[in-house]
Amino acid sequence: MSSEKTQLFKQASQYRDWRFTSESLAQQRAANNKKGIERVLQGLREEAQVDDDPSTSETRASEATNNLLTPAEELELIDYYLQMVNVYTRTYRRNGLLKHDAVNNVKATAINFIKRFYIHNVVFDYPPKSIMLTCLYLATKVENAFVKIDDFIRPLQSAETKRGGKAQTKNEDILDLEFVVIQSLQFELAVHHPYRPAYGFYLDMQAYIEDKGLLKEVYEKTQSYIDQSLYTDLVFFYQPSQIALGAFKLAAKDKDLDIDPYLTQCFEARLLESLYTILDDIQDAISSRSPTEVDKAREIDRKLILCRNPEKNPNSKLYKKKAADQGEVPYQSDSE
Repeated sequence: MSSEKTQLFKQASQYRDWRFTSESLAQQRAANNKKGIERVLQGLREEAQVDDDPSTSETRASEATNNLLTPAEELELIDYYLQMVNVYTRTYRRNGLLKHDAVNNVKATAINFIKRFYIHNVVFDYPPKSIMLTCLYLATKVENAFVKIDDFIRPLQSAETKRGGKAQTKNEDILDLEFVVIQSLQFELAVHHPYRPAYGFYLDMQAYIEDKGLLKEVYEKTQSYIDQSLYTDLVFFYQPSQIALGAFKLAAKDKDLDIDPYLTQCFEARLLESLYTILDDIQDAISSRSPTEVDKAREIDRKLILCRNPEKNPNSKLYKKKAADQGEVPYQSDSE
């Protein structure tokens, strides 16, 4: 974490446009949720005007109003689909569609894209399953591990038929959302991850730590903690090198390896004091992470079905009418 590298990172769009405090991030999400609910209610009023059956519209409005998601429920549902990124990347790895050395970066980039997308959007407009798949597909391109769209959806369709249903996922389900996602990402697709700086720390520590076998075990455990950090909001608060070092310190603690002598050699006492505060926060966030269980995700998903914004729902009468009138439904994110 030299000052030169720090200055270089500060020139990156990730630092410039995707950095928040915990308070500002919570406020942004709460504001998005409020605006999303307003759009749902407005959409329901508009749909009532085009619905021939008033009783159906009233029932639909009542169901939606009684099942509106809170910001916390939105985050829980998104978290579940962030976990699914790991499931799908392993599937593509087994099928030979992703090389082993590309898996971590594709997974991390896809997760980052999803998290960035929902800073400017809400699940009422864009349910997370489709966004997750689109972000994963886009990540294969960005990380130079491109998978053809037909190959990309084949395992998805296979899984759907194995569950006793028919293949539902189509090419256009992903391709139609690709520009929507890129626009929400502000066309900034470069993402910096903690994996590379963690490897740099591993190499650097070899000059300070005698037990190379133990150090290797710590580094391997660090990789696991970095994986867990992806699902937290740490990427919006800290630099990748700081997250990497926090994960390294947590892994070293697990393996009873003291890396403080290394840190005191590399950092001035004044800087080290503030760094320890950052590393403690990172370790706490990783250790306290609680993933959304599948039953909880299903419960929230059932509520979302009832409170989706009809203007963005291809199955709604309002969407179909606007599509017929305009030829297409224009994209509008919460940030506009």
